[in-house]
Amino acid sequence: MKEEKELSQNEILQSFNRMKREAQLMMDKISELQYELGEHELVETNMTKLDDDRAAYRLVGGVLIKQTVGEILPKVIENRNNLTTTVQNLRTALTEKQKEAAEWKKRYGIKTQQEVEMEARARTAQQQARANSGKPSGTAGGGVLA
Repeated sequence: MKEEKELSQNEILQSFNRMKREAQLMMDKISELQYELGEHELVETNMTKLDDDRAAYRLVGGVLIKQTVGEILPKVIENRNNLTTTVQNLRTALTEKQKEAAEWKKRYGIKTQQEVEMEARARTAQQQARANSGKPSGTAGGGVLA
């Protein structure tokens, strides 16, 4: 496995950035599917109030198909259930991907630019506090900058 051999700093960063991109893509897909889920719930709510033999139209592959509410409603409910399951599965996968990225970050000491800047501010504040009070402070460790 590639992780078992010594990785270069570039390979470490590429792997970490790939994990972050994959997590972002999952978040985007979850957002998109949640929007579709809301639309399905709205259609389902409105269709349940209608007679089963009333004419209705369903968009299938860009073509409107005329059917009855009784024919379309079960398909809408099935699609909503499938969307719900897919969103749940994507959330689980996202959690795992974020955990993997966090472990990778910790394992290789990867720090974002924001974290580096925050540490620099903290060190400056500690140095000022030490200069003012004479108390010693801890040192910050190094790492890979992402």
